[in-house]
Amino acid sequence: MNQLQIYKYATLALLVLNLSLITFFFVTAPPPPHQIGKRAFEERAVEILNLDEQQLSVFLRSASAHGDKMRTINSQQRTLLKLYFQDLVDTSTISNPASILSQVQELEQDKVTSTYLHFEEVKSILTPEQQPGFNAFMDHVMEIILVEK
Repeated sequence: MNQLQIYKYATLALLVLNLSLITFFFVTAPPPPHQIGKRAFEERAVEILNLDEQQLSVFLRSASAHGDKMRTINSQQRTLLKLYFQDLVDTSTISNPASILSQVQELEQDKVTSTYLHFEEVKSILTPEQQPGFNAFMDHVMEIILVEK
């Protein structure tokens, strides 16, 4: 075998090895951190509350709807805050800072109220035997919500 053939086979072998490693890393990659946290929280909530299959279905549906609402409100707040701070950069824009801040406050109030209603809904699906677990659930939730980042 001549030297050119050896280089061809070595190059092909290295190419196959690289493609195999890349495929391996994509297939075995862990989910993004926010999904791990969400999944872990849901599993912990189900464990604390001792939910049955029907309650789990209602809980997950409620959690999903609440998450969607929070994402919508956060998006609206980001838009308003960009507009609010845009005045510092672009003095040609005319906006009413007091009005914008009032809208941001209303959205924040909506977030708190919606979260409260969501937790009331979770509490309402529990049986009397599961009610004591709700306090532990709320303690766990408050640790997550009120953590300083």
